[in-house]
Amino acid sequence: MNRKWLGCLSLAVTVGVVSLPAAHAADRLCEDKMTVLRQQLEHAQEHDNQHRVRGLQRALHSIEEHCTNEQVLAEATEEVRESQEEVRERELALEEALSEGDEDDIQKRREKLAEEVRELEEHTQELNSLQRRINE
Repeated sequence: MNRKWLGCLSLAVTVGVVSLPAAHAADRLCEDKMTVLRQQLEHAQEHDNQHRVRGLQRALHSIEEHCTNEQVLAEATEEVRESQEEVRERELALEEALSEGDEDDIQKRREKLAEEVRELEEHTQELNSLQRRINE
């Protein structure tokens, strides 16, 4: 893997994230979170799991009181930022291994980089999906 390719990958992901517009729609994402929690709560009640029921009720109440689309997007954006940072760290580790020439180490670091790139892609797709849903 060469430096030019790694740089292009980082740039492409960054541009994709930075170009997202701000969200000012109704709190659709919070409604979705509440729907999922209500389903989990119903399931826990059906199985008489009181500990889980109490935890889900607290989570549901917290979302009802404090959740905003902007907060959900900010959390997703932070996940992308953290993933970008991990990718950059893995790129540097791979470059170091390449300069040292240890084939086993190079292979391990390539695998770790590929794993971090997959996570970054997943987080970016999730953020893009959230943004699209707000703008629907």
